[in-house]
Amino acid sequence: MASSLTVAQHRSNLAQLRAETETNIANLQVAYDELDPEEAASDVGAGEDEGGSEGDLTRFERDRIRARIGEEQAFLEVIDAAAERAQGRGWKQCTKCGEPIGDARLEALPATELCVTCKANRGNW
Repeated sequence: MASSLTVAQHRSNLAQLRAETETNIANLQVAYDELDPEEAASDVGAGEDEGGSEGDLTRFERDRIRARIGEEQAFLEVIDAAAERAQGRGWKQCTKCGEPIGDARLEALPATELCVTCKANRGNW
């Protein structure tokens, strides 16, 4: 018989997920800072006959990293909301329908707020 997920285990899973996400943000920030902003600005229009310039690639990469940092920061907010829910009694309930989320789902996706049915009905996994 599988053991039931405890609130202490869930909080630990959330803390680990938060630490991993903070590490991801720090690593992305280092990668962003290592890209030369001068290079991105200096080659405007250069190399157009060759499919773009080094500066174009640098600008693209900086934009990509900046977007990933934003996604990771938004995920921190989701994790924090899950940690806040774990302070109350209904931390295993779907925030949409109130049905149980399920221990296996909470272990796999500690920050989730929806049961499988509500997530499937939302249409984006």
